[in-house]
Amino acid sequence: MASFVRQRLAELEISQSDFCRRSTFDQGLLSKIQNSLITSLSIESVLKLAVGLDVPPRKVFELIDRIDLHELVMQSYVNECLSLFHDCIEAESPDWAEEAQQLIAESISVSRSSTVKTRRRRWVAEEHQGIPLKGADS
Repeated sequence: MASFVRQRLAELEISQSDFCRRSTFDQGLLSKIQNSLITSLSIESVLKLAVGLDVPPRKVFELIDRIDLHELVMQSYVNECLSLFHDCIEAESPDWAEEAQQLIAESISVSRSSTVKTRRRRWVAEEHQGIPLKGADS
């Protein structure tokens, strides 16, 4: 991540302070990124960094090994984008708009089923708190 950020700033011919001022990115955080002192970022920081470095957010999410967050952001906008897309082309080609809407809906359901990972719940079992579990042999 550090070398990528340094390389992009050099390609854009922009200093760290100018980058932070233009993109409203925290200069201390950018310094920590460039010195490899930080490896995880908030979604806001990822998006600001991507916009400021003029790269797709997916690239930054990949660099921090959080492509799952990229997929989450994309899924959160699918319905809104689909609605805008549908409204724009419906007047010219209603059949094509309907077909596109169905194809996108199908791809969303396939994407969600393949990327959804259940997280393990973190709680202390009642049994470990001195309370026997219901149905447990005492």
